[in-house]
Amino acid sequence: MVPQAPAAARPPDTEQRIFDAALTVFARKGRDGARLREIADHAGINRALLHYYFRTKEQLYEAVFEHGCRQFMTGLSQSLRAEEGVEDSLRAFVYGYIDYIYEHQDMARLMLNECLCGGGVLERHLAAAIEARDGVPGLLLEDRLHAAVEAGEIREIDLRHTLLTIVSACLFPFVALPTVRLFHSRAVEDFDRFLRERKAHIVDLLLAGLRPAEVGVGRGELA
Repeated sequence: MVPQAPAAARPPDTEQRIFDAALTVFARKGRDGARLREIADHAGINRALLHYYFRTKEQLYEAVFEHGCRQFMTGLSQSLRAEEGVEDSLRAFVYGYIDYIYEHQDMARLMLNECLCGGGVLERHLAAAIEARDGVPGLLLEDRLHAAVEAGEIREIDLRHTLLTIVSACLFPFVALPTVRLFHSRAVEDFDRFLRERKAHIVDLLLAGLRPAEVGVGRGELA
């Protein structure tokens, strides 16, 4: 738990300023390249006050990462729980995932850097959430897809591969933007419009691929 300074000794938004500054610096420099002094300067506080909240860079990194993961999972899980049908669930997941990345690009960059460095912190947080089944959006969507398979609404699929495909389709425009711009001029001309089209395209493609086979059509073939 983060120790609380007396109210008179700190502005009420100090902790949030530290989190925002740390996220910016960690996203740009990585965990190893970031320095506490730079984070303190970016937050507009002295280093002693930063140490009052977080004694080490590792503690601050963990706190920022946990905060970002919780924010992402909570928001997307709430959107999924508000839907019932498989089509609306897929749309809520894809639209919510892409919107979050677009609106929180520093957090997305932090997660990507973490993955490139081995992903130990991310893996630990995700493993704990999965074990507790604590509002993990992917598990909620997996349950929804499984129920749709059982009800005959969609064809039988490998749920885990399907989830990886969905996440990959959402992430690719952000992690490989230079490549995306070469293949799709809209990403250069109007990125907001490109993302709107991208979201709709992913959902349409998924629904077409998940459509159950009609009687007389071979297994795995779409009607």
